[in-house]
Amino acid sequence: MRLWFIVFLLLAGCATQKPQKQAPPISKVTTVTPIEIGLPTQYAFSPYADYLSPLLSNLNQEPFYHLSNPQLLVNYYRYSDEISANDPQKTVYAFTSKAGGEWGYITTSVGRSPIANGFVIEHSPLGTVYALVLKQTKLCLSTQAKGLPVFTHGRWLFNESPGFFECTGLTNKSIYKVGSGLPGLLGPYFDDKDTVLVFRSRGQLQQIILALKYQFPQLLVPAINR
Repeated sequence: MRLWFIVFLLLAGCATQKPQKQAPPISKVTTVTPIEIGLPTQYAFSPYADYLSPLLSNLNQEPFYHLSNPQLLVNYYRYSDEISANDPQKTVYAFTSKAGGEWGYITTSVGRSPIANGFVIEHSPLGTVYALVLKQTKLCLSTQAKGLPVFTHGRWLFNESPGFFECTGLTNKSIYKVGSGLPGLLGPYFDDKDTVLVFRSRGQLQQIILALKYQFPQLLVPAINR
């Protein structure tokens, strides 16, 4: 009788024992790491193939941006030419609408000491992406313009109907889709006056830097000290 009672207590204890809770999986923390950007010494530059086409392709990426002009320039305009100007701090590339009567253009402006830095962002909600942070640099895309800007007497003059603009820089945060986490994922590696572009591959990032360096030799691309 006593043996049966002991077995009963043991079985009752096992039945009432609460199962142990499994610890939740540890989520990986988003990391941002500077990357070295190697640039060739010689480079045959083609404005559309090496800069404008890759840039528009990047700015059309749905997961990142919510711009409208890149898609308009790709679908309804064709590249025309660079607007000739003796201005070492700005380039203007002109597009003409396929229907005629309107112009588009892409301007890139830099300050006296522009800087380009590359980063890899890992374990982010977007996966692994590569970010280009451009200081003292501003990109503007315009469509539906009635005329093109001209450079005269050391300054740029724009048409009275310069079109619809979308720019980086001071409006940098507004070029990204809500919920993308950009450019905030970079943490302290950017400020609101920077232009931030994000790429799926390191090669795409390097191609844009290479094109910018050709246009603006004063662009500083710092080496990474390990």
